[in-house]
Amino acid sequence: MKNTLKFLLALALSAVLLSACGTDEKSKDTGSDKEKNVLTIGTEATYPPFTFRDKKTNDITGYDVEVAKEVAKRLDMEAKFVPTEWKNMFTSLDSKRFDLVANQVTITDERKGQYDFSTPYTVSGGQVIVNKENTDIKGIEDLKGKVVGTTQGSNYAAEAEKAGAKTKYYKGVAQVLTDLDVNRVDAAMNDQLFILTELKKTDYNVKAVGEPFNKNEMAFAFRKGNEDLIKKVNEALEEMKNDGTLEKISEKYFGENVSE
Repeated sequence: MKNTLKFLLALALSAVLLSACGTDEKSKDTGSDKEKNVLTIGTEATYPPFTFRDKKTNDITGYDVEVAKEVAKRLDMEAKFVPTEWKNMFTSLDSKRFDLVANQVTITDERKGQYDFSTPYTVSGGQVIVNKENTDIKGIEDLKGKVVGTTQGSNYAAEAEKAGAKTKYYKGVAQVLTDLDVNRVDAAMNDQLFILTELKKTDYNVKAVGEPFNKNEMAFAFRKGNEDLIKKVNEALEEMKNDGTLEKISEKYFGENVSE
């Protein structure tokens, strides 16, 4: 009888231990699921009106940020932004520091060889910027032999070199414009939308010259092999386009629809 009682107690104890182990595993799984519900997004946070910090709250905001937040919301995910210098953006994406880049990334053939892209959410063009006192440079065709300030890894660096210019690299657009303001460089290049909205708000002694020299389509950038995530993001962008959300965000920052 005593042996039977001991056996039954041992069985009961084993059942309790197994149940506890099962609870721990379930807890771990739940934690993992929570991690999967966070969409990490690389962005500069220094490039208004696309991605910048609100002066009052210090929160990261802007056109790209709002589009990315809305996409995450429609995927039932929490958007987590990771401020990153542009020169480190793609290496950080490669090292899985974040899931995607939301920073007016221009789709180029070279980049498509290394990364995948969502459907575009911005269509614009590049334009040349010079000091207001400069009368020699009237457009991209006048950049041969000149020094163009740009950020490392920018597609405008390639455009400047293609035009025959030398490039001088800076940490961000503010540093480029500061040096252009005092003629340390001959010119700069930037997106037409940035020039139309933000450049006119500054005190830099600079101006845009010439017509836009290309047509750019900007999209979210992903590491290769994320087809499922890209498909979901594209479906969310399509919904946002169809229900007017993308146009509404666009008009908030630019006064017109720049998403197509």
